[in-house]
Amino acid sequence: MEIENLSEDLLMEILCRLPVKTLLQFKLVCKNWYALIENPDFIYLHHDRAASVAADENTDCLLVKRFLNGGEGGVALSFVPNQTPVEDIDISFTGLDIEQLQILGHCNGVVCLTRFGFNSPIVLCNPSMKEFRVLPQPSYKHDHMSNLGFGFDPFTDDYKLVRFGMMSTGLAYNGIIDEAVEMYDMSTDSWRTVDVESPAKSGFHCFYNSYVSWNGDYFWYAYHQYDGCHVIMAFNMSDEEFEKMPAPEVCLSDQNGERKLFVLNDSLAMVIYPKWWANPFVLPDVEFLMDKSFDIWVMNEKDDEVSWTKMFTIGPLQGLDWAWGFRLNGEFLLESSYGQMMSYNIYTQERKQYQVHDQVRGHPPPPNLQVLLYSESLVSVKR
Repeated sequence: MEIENLSEDLLMEILCRLPVKTLLQFKLVCKNWYALIENPDFIYLHHDRAASVAADENTDCLLVKRFLNGGEGGVALSFVPNQTPVEDIDISFTGLDIEQLQILGHCNGVVCLTRFGFNSPIVLCNPSMKEFRVLPQPSYKHDHMSNLGFGFDPFTDDYKLVRFGMMSTGLAYNGIIDEAVEMYDMSTDSWRTVDVESPAKSGFHCFYNSYVSWNGDYFWYAYHQYDGCHVIMAFNMSDEEFEKMPAPEVCLSDQNGERKLFVLNDSLAMVIYPKWWANPFVLPDVEFLMDKSFDIWVMNEKDDEVSWTKMFTIGPLQGLDWAWGFRLNGEFLLESSYGQMMSYNIYTQERKQYQVHDQVRGHPPPPNLQVLLYSESLVSVKR
């Protein structure tokens, strides 16, 4: 059978198995193929299949923001597949200081980057398509840092970003709490005000370093400024409303340590572990590094009731400072004090080191990688 005689359904089934790079070339074959590959139904089918195959075959990929030449050559966004070497993404962020931007989250292959500061630039990027979009500045200027959450609304088939003022960990800056909650819609490339009460207005501080995007919605670890209540603050991208859910009870009894939100086996998970190294006044060295244990809690939902179960304790391990999440095969990703990425498989106890940095003699890589589990997609972020 000649390829031009294939039905559209069969052609979609064949093409959806191909990588994004090949499909971008196939868009040039003819007008029909171009229209098919641009079709939103095909884009959804392609990403859904890529994610399913990655889960079944343990071929998921990581997106890593890493340092080049021992930290002296700038930074790069790179793909780190399960078996093959690191692949830097050839994308030029014209006019942006990518070194200052942090990965906020991603949905369906679209990644949000920003710098947590005063009215900082916000960027949407599809690394697979080598595209990026700088968002317009919000109309409301916060007097201090903002909380941001990126997700997908399946009812409007749109990517959204919610933004609201962050309450400080002490008293609110100048005694003023920013009340405005704003929403960015990628379809209109504009911001609008959402008629909902800001968590900061009701006394909650959402931690900008403990968040996750899951099932299109966004979640923060938060605590109440005045009564000490610890919660998971969720924002539903479709209803455009905040919801509070209980955090693990251990958060109330143990006030010290890091709490990081991740997704594990399609469930919301929290990893709790001690902060950084033992002596904050001494540069990290082997003799000062503390042994750390990482407690992994998983959220259970039944009949609208939320509870948490401690599923694993990993460690004690030495020289590991940051948790970066889970691969589909059970690898728990960690960063060492010297910027190297390690993993510990929660099922097999196997340890693994990832070579994500350039090897420069006498030049250990700087700490603070940025890592997320990534599935490529054909979603365009061009205007």
